[in-house]
Amino acid sequence: MIELYIENPLFHRGRWFELPVRMEEVREKLSLDEFDDYLVTDYMAPFQLTNYEDFDQMNAVAALLAEEEHHPAIHYLGELVSYGFFSSLLEAAENIDDIGVYSDCHSFEDYAEEYIEELGYLQGVPELIAWHIDYEEIGRELSMNPNLYQADDGVILDVRY
Repeated sequence: MIELYIENPLFHRGRWFELPVRMEEVREKLSLDEFDDYLVTDYMAPFQLTNYEDFDQMNAVAALLAEEEHHPAIHYLGELVSYGFFSSLLEAAENIDDIGVYSDCHSFEDYAEEYIEELGYLQGVPELIAWHIDYEEIGRELSMNPNLYQADDGVILDVRY
C-alpha cells in the first residue's frame, strides 16, 4: 500500500521498497552500513505525503493501513494531517475508524440533506413541508462544525475523535 524509493547516496542508486520492511533488509539491498545515510526520494501511497516521515513511523502507518486497506478515509489522511486534524500520519491511521467519509456529498448542502435523512428527522413530516426545507442554510450552519471538513475533491469528512 505504501512504497518508498530509497537511495544509497554514496552509490547514487536505489530501489522501491513496499512497507512495512525491516531496515536491515533495506541496508542489505542498498549496501548500506549500519551508520550510513539513506535518502527517500519518492513514494507511492493512496494519500499525499508532504514530507517523508520517519522510517519507523512509516512502517507503523503501513502496518495499520494494511488492516484498513478498503477504508475510504485512507485517501484523505495526508490532507487531514496538513489541515491540522491530526499531528501525524500515524495518529491519523490509528484513528481512521473515527473518520466518516460522505463520498456522495460534494457540498455542505448535500451533507445537510444526507445528515437529516440519516438521523430520521423527516419521518412523519408531510412531503409539502419536507420540500421546503432549506438545506443550503442548514449546510451553512453545519459547515461551522469544527469536526467537518470539505476535502480538496469536494467530499465531506466528519472527524469524530
